[in-house]
Amino acid sequence: MPTPTAAPTAAPSPTLDVTVLAQVFAGVYTGTWTNTTFGSTGPVTADIKVDAPTSTITAVVTIGGNVFGGPPPPPETFTGKIGDLTSLSFSGHSATFGDFTVTAKGTSFTMKATNIPGNRADHLDVVGTLDPKSINATYTVTLKDGSRAAGTATMSRS
Repeated sequence: MPTPTAAPTAAPSPTLDVTVLAQVFAGVYTGTWTNTTFGSTGPVTADIKVDAPTSTITAVVTIGGNVFGGPPPPPETFTGKIGDLTSLSFSGHSATFGDFTVTAKGTSFTMKATNIPGNRADHLDVVGTLDPKSINATYTVTLKDGSRAAGTATMSRS
C-alpha cells in the first residue's frame, strides 16, 4: 500500500514595500517655470525625500521669480503619507498657495490650491508627471478678476 504524501505547504505571498518603490523618486530636481501668458519665468527646485519607517514623502519646493504677482516666496515643505502602489494624497495650508490638495496616481499628479493669499491670484490648478529623471507640469492660475494665466514647469534630477 502506497504511503500518503503530505499536501504541499503554500508559500506566503510576498509583501510589496511601497516605500522602497517610492525611493526611486527621491532626489533633487531643478529647472524653471514659465508663465506663458505674461512671459515671466524663474527657477524652481524640488528636494524629495522618502522616509520608509514613517511611510512619508516630503518635498521642499523653492520657487524664484515673480510668483503670483509678488516677490519669490520662502521654500515650502509638503509632506504626505504613502498609500498603496497607486496613490498618494495630502492636503494642508501653505503661506504661498493657501489651502491645497495634492493627489498622485502612479506617476501622474495634480495640485489644487484655493484661497491663495494676496490680492491677485484666486486659485491654482496643476497637472504633472514625475519620473526618476524629471518632473513636468502645466498649470493654470485663475486671477481674482476671473482672467487666467497658464504656464509650465520643467525640472531634471540633479
